Amino acid sequence: MNASNERLDDLYKDVNRLVELAADLDDIQQELKAIALKGGKRKAFYTLTVAQKQVDVMVNGIQREINEMEGGTHELAQPTT
Repeated sequence: MNASNERLDDLYKDVNRLVELAADLDDIQQELKAIALKGGKRKAFYTLTVAQKQVDVMVNGIQREINEMEGGTHELAQPTT
């Protein structure tokens, strides 16, 4: 495997891990909301929302790099999970 293929493989691993983390953040946020509502409190967890947006930005940047390395368009492909 050459350096380019290794880099591409690493990028796919990174984007897939980030997608998993985004799902985990969403699960955590839903659990926190459910617990807060049970206690009669309506809360928004903005820190997690910010983290989810940061993950989205990272995924988009990695997808662009993957697309460029694969010689494709600049369209963002959907990461596989």
